[in-house]
Formats: sequence, structure tokens, C-alpha cells
Amino acid sequence: MANGNPILITILTVCKNSERFLKDTIDSVIHQTYPHIQYIIADGGSTDGTVGLISQYESRISAWYSAPDQGMYFAINKALQLAKGDYILILNSDDQLSSDTIIEKVVGAIEPGRLDYYYGNMLKWKEGNQKKVRLFPAGFSRLLLSTHGTFIPHPCLFISRKIHEQLGGYDESFFYASDYDYILRALSLPGIKGRHLPYYITRFRIHSQSITASGKIESERKKILEKHGFYQVPYPRRLISYYSLWVYYKLINLTHNYRPVQPPG
Repeated sequence: MANGNPILITILTVCKNSERFLKDTIDSVIHQTYPHIQYIIADGGSTDGTVGLISQYESRISAWYSAPDQGMYFAINKALQLAKGDYILILNSDDQLSSDTIIEKVVGAIEPGRLDYYYGNMLKWKEGNQKKVRLFPAGFSRLLLSTHGTFIPHPCLFISRKIHEQLGGYDESFFYASDYDYILRALSLPGIKGRHLPYYITRFRIHSQSITASGKIESERKKILEKHGFYQVPYPRRLISYYSLWVYYKLINLTHNYRPVQPPG
């Protein structure tokens, strides 16, 4: 606690027709043991039972609204205008925080240094089975040369509001992969400092209707790589870096397989 003020964490969920999974997402936030959380839900004008579900939790949510939007990152940018937190976490409407104590643990790690960003490991959740995904310290070069956002997962990233404001939000010209571009832009800022935490932050749900499963990210990812200078890196370095990074990632996760497990709560 600096100057007597506790760290405020803003968690933002954008959703549209998310009735199927949203209850689990909300429950994972409102049951956190850490009390200083601003939870914002931005609905894109759902036509199923999503709005009714959100309204049931109205007293436990800091702010919410329902209005048509122009895509996920448009909705994130709009909703983040309400953010007051020292750090911001974007939690997808089909994902969950890993445990009721995870925000308390993260804040405990943030407090001593208050760096620009923190990120942790991920749990992948698929049809009642869960797999641990362990990560490692990664900066701009590693994230770019890996050609994916895997090593700093967006749903496991706590970024300072100061850095978010400096970036000016997400690039809405990328409809599906703007999070990858956003994190690369953040990591390219002069003097930016962050840390990988050894905690499993978020349970990332894999299902047939997710953007990740749709394959829509691929074409945008190539444009993002070009934007950030990937193809200007000499080919031998690109090749060696790519394979060494992914081999290391596979090795540290070699014993992590899907196992049956109950979700939080």
C-alpha cells in the first residue's frame, strides 16, 4: 500500500450473447478475496438472456451497460473510459479467474515495485478437463519472434492504467487480434518494465464458438508482424529464435496434460 492507498484493480468483461458462460466469469470476479476491484461489464446489445443475467448481479458490479458496438476492441476502448484502477485486466466473457484468491496474490506481488505490467501463467479449460500452461519472462523481441501472443496471454496481463493511456487504447482496425498488437506496442515503449508471475491467473475456456477456435486471427496476425518489423529481422535469426522459443515452451510444459477438474466455486 503506497501513501495509504490500496491498489485498485479494474477488471473488464465485454460480451454479446454470452449467456452460456458469463455466469461463471462474473462469479469468479465477485467472489475474490481482494476487496479493491472495479468490475465493469460492457454488453454489445445482446438478444439472448445476457442482459437479464448481468442485471441479477447489479449490486456486485461497479458499472455495466448494454449498447450496440462496432466489435470487441471498440467495446473495450469505450468501456475502459470508465476505468479507475491502477492496473487493468481484460477478462473474456467465456473465461474465469483461476481461484478466489488470485487477485490478492497478484496485488501482493505488485505492491513492492509497481512495475508497468505483470502477467502470469494460464489454465486451459476444455470440456471439463484442465491443463496448466507455464510461461516464462518475455519481452518485445521474444513475443514478436514467437509470431504469437502465447507467451504473454492477454487474459493474464495486468497493465498499468498509465501505460494504457499512453498507448491510446487498442487499434480497432484489427478486429480479432488487436490484443497481440496492443501488447507489442506496450513492450516497445522506452523504459517499460514488467514481470512474469509464477501464478496461474486465468482459466481460458476452449470451445467451438471462441475467436481462437475460429481461425479468424491468422490473417491479422501476419499484418501485425509486418507492422512491428518482424520481416525486417534477418531470416536466420527469425528461424532460430522461433524454434528455440517454442521448443523451450514445449519442454517446460511437457508433463502438463489435460486432466478432469472442477471449475472454481
